[in-house]
Amino acid sequence: MGLFKGMKDIANLTKQGKALQDQQQQQAGYKPGMGGMMSQMGDMVGQMSDQLQDLAEQSGDQQRLLAEGVPGEAVIVGMGTPARGAQRFNLDLDLEVHVPGWAAYRVAQQYIVPASAPLGQGVRLPVKVDPNDQAKLAIDWNNVAHGPVPGDVRPASPPPAAPAGADDPIAALERLVKLRDSGALTDAEFAQQKARILE
Repeated sequence: MGLFKGMKDIANLTKQGKALQDQQQQQAGYKPGMGGMMSQMGDMVGQMSDQLQDLAEQSGDQQRLLAEGVPGEAVIVGMGTPARGAQRFNLDLDLEVHVPGWAAYRVAQQYIVPASAPLGQGVRLPVKVDPNDQAKLAIDWNNVAHGPVPGDVRPASPPPAAPAGADDPIAALERLVKLRDSGALTDAEFAQQKARILE
């Protein structure tokens, strides 16, 4: 008895799913049923084809600009939200562009960004700009400064520089006297430090 009820529930859910699918197709401007689904899929393939063609054109323009453009630097002033999980993604960037000999200017465009790119307000990016159209620029992602790679072994930062006058024995003795007079050093500690300074 329970098996037949479960099968009836599944049949009802299937009918409801089909009705919902038909409704969504009609709202999108397609006929319900298989014919509308095929028409919708054809349109989706056409849109994907157009997007691929746009990407190919954008990539070709990018390569031309990297080879022939005027070198400069762009600072990220604002940006959209980066995509997660994609190797490359489209991202809206508002850039302040600096090219030697030109007045600085801002341009907001959508750029194809690699997932490894350092992003954030104030990040500086090397660019090549079209000399005939300042709005057209290519970001040279291959020459962007990247942070350390996980597991990368590199030299430590040098220790902070000694304050000015640290090599001056008179200034060091004066500081030592002040420390002794304030009670921060005992007479024995004072004598020990004084001997080191005068060595």
